[in-house]
Amino acid sequence: MSQCKIPDYRTDHRGRHWTHALRCAQKNGAVIVTDETGEPVHYAHEASGPGRFRPWTTEAGSRYDSHDVHPEW
Repeated sequence: MSQCKIPDYRTDHRGRHWTHALRCAQKNGAVIVTDETGEPVHYAHEASGPGRFRPWTTEAGSRYDSHDVHPEW
């Protein structure tokens, strides 16, 4: 299996493959956190419903879009 290409997160470029890049970073040991509070989130994608466009959830149940979170190493 090939390695995911990890983008340079310091550029803050969140293009169309940002969700994929976040998932790859998460698999490689990064913790995904919200931009606002720094609270850790986990990926919980749903085929339909609120999780379709806001797949990242906190322990409290708040949902975030992929462009509202970032990885921390």
